[in-house]
Amino acid sequence: MGLFYKVSLKMRLKARNKIFLERALPTLKKNEFEEMPFRAPWFGKNNLGDYTYELCKLNENRHLEIITTHISKGDIWIKIYLNIFDLKPDLQSLQQLKGLPIIQFYLPPNTSTEMRLRIDDFKGMPLFRTVEHKLKSFYTKSGFHTRVRELGELIEKDMNNIDYFVKRWYEINGQPMVTDWEGKQRNKNEP
Repeated sequence: MGLFYKVSLKMRLKARNKIFLERALPTLKKNEFEEMPFRAPWFGKNNLGDYTYELCKLNENRHLEIITTHISKGDIWIKIYLNIFDLKPDLQSLQQLKGLPIIQFYLPPNTSTEMRLRIDDFKGMPLFRTVEHKLKSFYTKSGFHTRVRELGELIEKDMNNIDYFVKRWYEINGQPMVTDWEGKQRNKNEP
């Protein structure tokens, strides 16, 4: 028997996924995010045995906000990314994207404006970044449950305040990249 309480990688993965499903997803849906209407987006377990969730919404400027969450085996993070695009021609509804390919939104140069929450938006030296979306260390069973609860509270708080991260995205990137509905770059003046 070991000196410290150990949790399997599978159990850590399950705990982080449960946090996302129970704390983040309902909060994002309350903030008008919905599952991606594109063809073949990920929403749940992916082919690597990890979890990926892709959500989006149209903001008041008719820009497409995309939130992609990766929960990977073998690490301690819930990685949440935000990217925003100005789609041309303008969208009236997300349903207009139904069945279109999504891959272009995840390839360069479109990824150059992608922001990982609590990592890329940090002001100051990374040495002083202490609040992150990760399952912190623990030494006991109750410590594990405390760390899971703390991470869940942070994720829920951040998803409730997603507008802060959107505002921060605009501060860092200025204007969103202009693309067509399939993610291919377009000139800003094109109709």
